[in-house]
Amino acid sequence: MHTFWPGRVVFGAGTLAQVGDEVAALGVRRVLVVATRSARAVADAVEQQLGDRFTGRIDGVTQHVPTELADAARTTAREANADAIVAIGGGSAIGLAKAVALTSAAEVVVVAVPTTYAGSEMTPVWGETSGGSKTTGVDARVLPRVVVYDSMLSQGLPVKVTAASVANAMAHCVEAVWTPKADPITEVIAVEGLRALSAGLRAVLVEPEDLEARGTLLYGACLAGSALATAGTGLHHKLCHLLGGTYNLPHAETHAAVLPQVARVKAPTVPQSAARLAVALGGDEADGGLARELFQLFQRAGLAVSLRELGLRREQVDEATDRFGESAEVVQAILVRAWDGVRP
Repeated sequence: MHTFWPGRVVFGAGTLAQVGDEVAALGVRRVLVVATRSARAVADAVEQQLGDRFTGRIDGVTQHVPTELADAARTTAREANADAIVAIGGGSAIGLAKAVALTSAAEVVVVAVPTTYAGSEMTPVWGETSGGSKTTGVDARVLPRVVVYDSMLSQGLPVKVTAASVANAMAHCVEAVWTPKADPITEVIAVEGLRALSAGLRAVLVEPEDLEARGTLLYGACLAGSALATAGTGLHHKLCHLLGGTYNLPHAETHAAVLPQVARVKAPTVPQSAARLAVALGGDEADGGLARELFQLFQRAGLAVSLRELGLRREQVDEATDRFGESAEVVQAILVRAWDGVRP
């Protein structure tokens, strides 16, 4: 069984100019804009397009969507009587918009304008952090109705930030082949998504402002999010949410340190799927190829491949294992190797 989630996707360099028309086509009347600080100029342009529909703006978001920030955004949306949100930025901006849509008494439509490659814009997954614990869930109300992918918006994204965001998206593709909800259609999407993400990242490492490569990355991110939306999450994402929500580790970078170690454990359970993913990364079908290819690509991109580099202390590895509460021996082995940055 495969679930296709509804939504409209607009692709192409310069498509930012179409946001106003896309919003108007939804029939909404009062639009709140949520944007990361780095996307202020983009938010200014969108605000002008919205005209009389513009009703307020939130500049600045925080990763993992802290409850206090989500509550403030809900208050702003309620006071503005907003029936739509245009979220501009990466997963943090889109996540904040989802938090508002999730709890609003009336329907609030989300329009996403991604400037990174996380893929959150294609999923009905929401997350919120409170008291050092991150809660996630799935709800159709948070799925963006329209996604506008303009490759020009991420053209100047620093290489290291780009690589971390791509690692996040790659995790969606890789885990989509071994979750309980994985199916043959999800796997096709995941493999193609990983191929595009790998090709786009390798091109950006050579020429950071390659517009075609940036478009390829957005295409890959779209597929990665679509794969996650159907297949759901498993061991890898649960670990990353635990580490991020509890120890405030950077979300995207944590994927780069943890994913190769999880792939080392999980790939043998789906050998044919893992082989296809390894080939999509440019490797071979040999056992262990997927984990090694991921590790080597992240290293080449200059990402931290150890949790120690991200600030996690060794004693927190044991604490995190206890907090996870299941498969303790497996989780401990994964986290120890991820903390040390051991090559699979």
